[in-house]
Amino acid sequence: MNKPKNTPLNYSTKMKMKKNNPKEFILDFFKGSKITDEKGVLTISEVSKEFEDFIGKKSPYKLVFDFKLHNKVKDSELIMQGSYFLLSIRDYLSNKGQTSLLKINIKPDLLSLNKNPKLKNCKIKEVKPVNFDFLSVFSFLSIYQYLNEKKQSISRILVKGKEFLDIDISKFKTQNGHKEEIPSIDLNESYKLSKNRLDSQVIKETKPIKIHLIEKLDKEIHRVKDHYFKQIKEKDEEVERCAEKIKLLKSKLRHTYYDRDINILNRLIRESNERLENLKKKSYKERLKVEEKFHITDEVEKHVLSIKNSLINATLFYYPVYNLLVSSKGKTRNVKYDPVLDKVLI
Repeated sequence: MNKPKNTPLNYSTKMKMKKNNPKEFILDFFKGSKITDEKGVLTISEVSKEFEDFIGKKSPYKLVFDFKLHNKVKDSELIMQGSYFLLSIRDYLSNKGQTSLLKINIKPDLLSLNKNPKLKNCKIKEVKPVNFDFLSVFSFLSIYQYLNEKKQSISRILVKGKEFLDIDISKFKTQNGHKEEIPSIDLNESYKLSKNRLDSQVIKETKPIKIHLIEKLDKEIHRVKDHYFKQIKEKDEEVERCAEKIKLLKSKLRHTYYDRDINILNRLIRESNERLENLKKKSYKERLKVEEKFHITDEVEKHVLSIKNSLINATLFYYPVYNLLVSSKGKTRNVKYDPVLDKVLI
């Protein structure tokens, strides 16, 4: 993993694959920016300077998803599969692959703590931070390509230890982290876990696509085989007709007495024999079988699902874990509290 580096992008923990839906993809990418959606126009403002510099255009961006509306809205970007704006986002994500370090500024909510079942009938006498805990978010760009289709999606997987979490990190206030505040953290194990989770997710998400491709491939292979079956049958019938013609000509020759007719029949027999020999020399069956195999291989290659997963960002979050001094029935004890998970650790 690369060394921690700050990034202006705000990452959530949603793990929803954006199927062939450019609008959802864009909304997911610009989380953290200001977004308005009115009368079919998606206006994106307060975008990171890094992205503005990359695309070569300052925000706000006016995005439309209808060609007629594109002609009416001045300076708008028409969004469809393969459009410049979508490709720019994809290229921007492909070039990132960096690690970010962010600190979550969070303090315990005493009102919430008092309602915690584990602290029932307890009085909180003291609250103080004792150490930091960590969680990481791995963001992946997935690109699916098959036939003439191309789909892309962003997946964000949140890992804490060996556990996957489904919480919205964007609801917490964060600031740029400082490596000096925390010990050295190795993200490789967390990355492997998130990669395995992504692989399982991709298998599940692409199952309908694979079924569709298999069904379509079966039809195309049947079409190719049927075509060459008919071609071979036609050639077989042509050989049979040619051989039958020779027999008829020879039979007719035996009952012909005029030199002129004999010469004509001999010429026709000779030409038919040459044609029959040429058909046999060309080994039409072998040639057509080779062509058939080639076209089947071509169809198989065309119906392959290509999947490319790229890590576009790894964000390490750290935050304070608190010690609570609580008293109950005249006895005091210490418990830990994780404010991000809102969990009392006894």
